[in-house]
Amino acid sequence: MAAVTEPMRDRILAAAIEVIRGRGITAATTKEIARNAGVSEGSLYNHFANKTALFAAALGEVTATARTAMAALMGATGQGSVEGNLVRLAAEMIRFYGELLPMTGPVLADPELIAWLRADGPARAQEAAQAKPRGRARSGQGAAQPGTGLPGAPGGPPAGPPGGATAGPVLGHAALIGYLEAEQRAGRIRDGAPLPYLAAALLGGCQQHAFLIRLAGPETVEAGARLPESPEEFAASLVPAILSGHVPS
Repeated sequence: MAAVTEPMRDRILAAAIEVIRGRGITAATTKEIARNAGVSEGSLYNHFANKTALFAAALGEVTATARTAMAALMGATGQGSVEGNLVRLAAEMIRFYGELLPMTGPVLADPELIAWLRADGPARAQEAAQAKPRGRARSGQGAAQPGTGLPGAPGGPPAGPPGGATAGPVLGHAALIGYLEAEQRAGRIRDGAPLPYLAAALLGGCQQHAFLIRLAGPETVEAGARLPESPEEFAASLVPAILSGHVPS
């Protein structure tokens, strides 16, 4: 009887994200991930080459939310208002950074994972996962074997050449610049506006909000930094401040 592999892989990924987000990669164990996923520890290695490959896949899953938000922004070019479009993006990016920051501390000290990110590993991981068949044939055909993993992840196949100047961690920044350029061509952002710096200010503000909430806690952030906890409320004030003077009235 054919075994369906994808639901188990999805459970493992969800459990890995939860455990890594709560404990960090150095303290997370495959035993705890397997327990949270409701599978045996050995089952993890039918889908991931090793713990590092599983972490890389979890990171790829989290970064997919940012790519989805950026794609939605590009689709909104010329529609609604620039301010409204960016407020929606900013709220999503605050949530994204809130998930990403606890996971990326160990990445900054891991040269292999840094190289994986620079080679556009998360996007490649998503493409590889989507290309896989949804099930497994009889006699184990199509089953993942030990030693296979995500493109470029340690223990997995090579990622190939880096994705270029806009790959990996720079992708979101470049995508936001592309949206701002499109709106500028449409006359909805003033000529001469420093678009790369507007993008940096917006994404940097979102990351700072997530960072402060994570480290200091919402009460301290509200009292000391005088910033609201709500991503929507923060985004609604951040975006007009950044766009001030750059959008025709």
